[in-house]
Amino acid sequence: MYKAPPAYALTEEFYETNAKNDFARGFAIQTVAPLPLAFGRQMVAAKKAWGWGLRREMMNYNYWATFGLLGEILPWPDNRVTLADETDHFGLRVAHVTFNLHDNHKKLIKAAKEKTTEVMHAAGATEVIQEARYARLVGVARMGSDPASSVVDKFGRAHDIPNLFVCDGSILPTQGSANPGLTIQALAARTADYLISQGGAVFASDRRDIDEPPLRAKLAPPGTYGRGIPHLR
Repeated sequence: MYKAPPAYALTEEFYETNAKNDFARGFAIQTVAPLPLAFGRQMVAAKKAWGWGLRREMMNYNYWATFGLLGEILPWPDNRVTLADETDHFGLRVAHVTFNLHDNHKKLIKAAKEKTTEVMHAAGATEVIQEARYARLVGVARMGSDPASSVVDKFGRAHDIPNLFVCDGSILPTQGSANPGLTIQALAARTADYLISQGGAVFASDRRDIDEPPLRAKLAPPGTYGRGIPHLR
């Protein structure tokens, strides 16, 4: 546990849709050791530990192993961000976020919890506790080619506002069972490359050029372009 958050083991064996299940898509299981402060919060939430009881749990910190469930949340029209009637101090309407779990998500979570518990007991666990947590919700400005069902095109350019580009997690059509950080970085870099290729005129024109930008060898580290991943010797 003292190794802290980075996951060092991961399985996606249960990620793809299985016709034997009564739900679509799936989940990944990974090790994800919380730091002491987060671990203490989990003990409070899952075991109602407090005072000396919490202190005893904290003394066993290095004897716990933590698995994280990463389940795919499917896109639903009613999970969205809209404008509320409430306004901020500038008089602008604030965001109203609506998110609810659907039956498919609840069935997926139940199956994932049961499988993870099974894995932990098979590994020798004598006690298993659970804490519900959600993170990295995406998709409120999903990308696509049809303006009727998406907000931006494949380069993150808004269908309705030509000079508006979005390049964060909101453009992902769905949330897979993995941290989306690297995917977001890749999409942002791709949009930046597209803007470089298009030049300043892209912000003053309604014309949409969806051709892929050319490969730029000079952006790669010296001696690495076309040679795969460099290795230190």
